[in-house]
Amino acid sequence: GAPLGYLHVLWQRGEPAGKIPARRLRRAARLHRRLGPTGKEAHALKRLREAANSNDLDTVQQLLEDGTDPCAADDKGRTALHFASCNGNDHIVQLLLDHGADPNQRDGLGNTPLHLAACTNHVPVITTLLRGGARVDALDRAGRTPLHLAKSKLNILQEGFSHSLEAVRLEVKQIIQMLREYLDRLGRHEQKEQLDDLCSRLQMTSTKEQVDEVTDLLASFTSLSLQMQKMDNR
Repeated sequence: GAPLGYLHVLWQRGEPAGKIPARRLRRAARLHRRLGPTGKEAHALKRLREAANSNDLDTVQQLLEDGTDPCAADDKGRTALHFASCNGNDHIVQLLLDHGADPNQRDGLGNTPLHLAACTNHVPVITTLLRGGARVDALDRAGRTPLHLAKSKLNILQEGFSHSLEAVRLEVKQIIQMLREYLDRLGRHEQKEQLDDLCSRLQMTSTKEQVDEVTDLLASFTSLSLQMQKMDNR
C-alpha cells in the first residue's frame, strides 16, 4: 500500500484532522522529514511549492488535505509559505498556517516568510503571518518593523498619485489592521485603542478629504510610535 504520511500518525489517535494544533503538526512533520520523503512524497512536496508559487489555491488545499508537509523546503530552503508570502496570496498563506506551516522558518538566505511579504509590501499577508505566530521583532535583517513599512506606505498615499477613494480607504484599513496586530503582540494596548478609534473614523468617511485626514492622523501616529520604539531600544 501507499506509505503513511506523518498526518496518519496523528489521525490514529482519534483526533479529527481539523482539530490538530498547528504546533503538533509542525513537530510531527519534523520527525517525518528526518526519515526522508519517498519518491511519490517528494513529487507532492514539489507540487505544493509550485502550486503556492502559481497561486493555485485548489491544488494547495488538496495536497495539504492529502497530508503533504507544508514545511518541506527546496534546495534553497524555500517552503510553500515563502512562495505564497512573496506573492501576497493571503488565502494560501492562511491555509498553509492552518495546516502547520512554520511562519518563522528561514530559507537559505535567512529570510522568513515575513521578510518576503515585507519586501513586496503585502500588508494583509504580514497581518496574517503575525496572527499565525511570526516573530514581531523585525520584518527583515535591516531591522525594519511593521511601523517602518506603514510609514513608507502612508508616505506614498499622502502623495496622492491617482488613487481612487475606495483604493485609499482599503489601503489605510489594511495598514491599521497590520499595526493593530503588531501592537497587540507587543502588549501596547493603549496605542491599539488609538488605532481602533482611527478605524472607526475611517468607516465613517465619505469624501477624499475625510480619508486624507485619517491618513494624516495615522501617519502622525506611526511617526510617534517609531520614536517610542527608538527610545525603547536604547
